[in-house]
Amino acid sequence: MCDFQLGGRKTIVHYVDDPRKEKGACFILWNHLSRFDHAYIQKIMYPHRFNMVAGYCEFFRSHLHTVFKMQRILPKKNFCVDVAGIKAILSIIKQGGAISMAPEGLASVTGMNEQIIEGVGKLIKHAKCPVYFARFEGQSLVAPVFSSHYRGGGQSEMTGYKMFTPEEAAKLSPEEIEAKIGKEFSHNDYEYQEKNRFKWNTKGYGCEGMHDICYKCPSCGEELHMHSEGDDIKCDACGFEMHCNEYLELIPNREIEHKIKYPSDWVLFERKDIMRQIRENPDFTFSFKTTIGIQPGDHLVKSKKRATEEVGEGTFTMTHEGMHFEGTKLGEPYSFDLSYKTNYRLIFEVNTRGFGLYIDGEFMEFIPEENVAFKADLICSEMNRLHFDTWKPVDRDKYLYE
Repeated sequence: MCDFQLGGRKTIVHYVDDPRKEKGACFILWNHLSRFDHAYIQKIMYPHRFNMVAGYCEFFRSHLHTVFKMQRILPKKNFCVDVAGIKAILSIIKQGGAISMAPEGLASVTGMNEQIIEGVGKLIKHAKCPVYFARFEGQSLVAPVFSSHYRGGGQSEMTGYKMFTPEEAAKLSPEEIEAKIGKEFSHNDYEYQEKNRFKWNTKGYGCEGMHDICYKCPSCGEELHMHSEGDDIKCDACGFEMHCNEYLELIPNREIEHKIKYPSDWVLFERKDIMRQIRENPDFTFSFKTTIGIQPGDHLVKSKKRATEEVGEGTFTMTHEGMHFEGTKLGEPYSFDLSYKTNYRLIFEVNTRGFGLYIDGEFMEFIPEENVAFKADLICSEMNRLHFDTWKPVDRDKYLYE
């Protein structure tokens, strides 16, 4: 065991099996809890050289371009078939290199890990190399995706161990491999915080951006009336308010029916509500106005707040039949219809204000007028689980569907 300071925060590293001692090709999988995770991986792997996998759309952002090139980052499209991305990964493995990647495809926006992407089991069996797991705990508390600020104090941990030998993986089916990985990835950072009760310095931004994911008032039930500022989040409709203390606990200004102590509890309350709505209402529909953006082919995106440049606008609608858009793109009428069968998650690459989708292989970003992106993601996932059940819940959440 060892520990190090990263940005003034203590991280404890437990090496059950040390991936730095691996002489040949290997995978280092990690559960993606924050946008800061790459720094942790680099720190715990030093001086071992490896290639990290990142979202393809991130390579079009100017402030990341040079860093990605220097650090040998490999592009992979999120939540879709990407033959070029898989070939690049296997090429490094064939050369005896190490590949670091997060099989979930996205950093957790709630502090709770989601399901891993289907196909990881086939990739591991094909690669025929050792697979290590770097289990993160506490990283989403350091740098929550919904906020632009890092927190001080507190603590995070990483436990590194070998998950599969080539021989062990060869005896398992791809589905069995994915089931084992999924079980290991089932984690809630707020349960980790509850157990350890670390003191954090929120720097006066404990609730910044939290209304993006905590959009429904647990007191009056109104949606999109939550407003977060500093260490407080308040409902403009009824005055209900919660304060984030040094233990990251949300302290209410009055008693409510629902037990909400952390953002993960709030998200569970919202998720149950979405599940109820779409199952009870066959005519369910959710629409919102949004701008759309695409990635330019001749230059990089300079904005740090988005991954694309705006090229149109329109109305995005979600029903039981799928996701639909009607509007304009590059000055011309534009529309699409997508099935939840292959579009089971929305992509949060930059923050929780907007989301992305790959449409006919092209990355398109949507920035809604209101903070509805996370609600739309919940609808997308639960529609898939209701109609297709290809985006399985993690073990932690299976009780919701029994």
